[in-house]
Amino acid sequence: MCHSRVSYLFAKPKSGQPTLPYKKLTLETGVGIVGDAHAAQGSPRQILLVGANTLQDFKLNPGELRENILIDGEIEQFSSGQVLQIGEALIRLTFLCEPCKNLEQVQLGLTKRIKNRRGMLGIVVGGGEINIGDQIVLTSHRFSVFPDNPKERFQEFVKRIPFGKVVTTSDLLLALGLTQAYYRAIGNYIKQTLTNVPSHRLVKADGTLLTKYILNQAELLKAEGVKLNSSLVVESHYYWDKNQFHHQQDIYECH
Repeated sequence: MCHSRVSYLFAKPKSGQPTLPYKKLTLETGVGIVGDAHAAQGSPRQILLVGANTLQDFKLNPGELRENILIDGEIEQFSSGQVLQIGEALIRLTFLCEPCKNLEQVQLGLTKRIKNRRGMLGIVVGGGEINIGDQIVLTSHRFSVFPDNPKERFQEFVKRIPFGKVVTTSDLLLALGLTQAYYRAIGNYIKQTLTNVPSHRLVKADGTLLTKYILNQAELLKAEGVKLNSSLVVESHYYWDKNQFHHQQDIYECH
């Protein structure tokens, strides 16, 4: 149980535009805020929650951290894997939001100073309406923890790609909550974890195999029943459904 409440609500109707304040928001399961530019299936960054104490500590105004939900308590009281009920909606907390360079437009040097304090990201696991003044309730439900470290997130996610399915590198970045700036890092992650995770289930955005990093990828995929067309995965049913990336069946109840 928590006694914090929603102080402000924000959403961004169009990419590249500032966030706007709202009195209420509608959340869609597995997608995010209805009408928000960042709503996306398979993303662990559907919602950003920030505590009022962070704004006070860094002398910021509501909305300047581009948060979606500002609560009147401390976000540090919560952790990855926990599920919050806010109004009608349920939000699974994923990982800390990494400060981006855009924060320099708010305060010079803020990107470095606010590291690990920007807020907590989350996935909508139960849709519904939330309003200013709604109470933040910590439920008894728990999901597995999302690592804050990108490489660890890579390992955990790739381990979960089902036998006989593939994921494109672009969808991989989406699932890990990473920007295109991390694209080159994916190759390093693959080379560093070849013996630990089934990286052969990753393909390029156009379906081409990643034989630069996995020499026997074609043989490994064929052994799982994946049909190839000139080193290309063409048929759509071999691609893992984004709706399953962070599926609700991971949930269990804590007593």
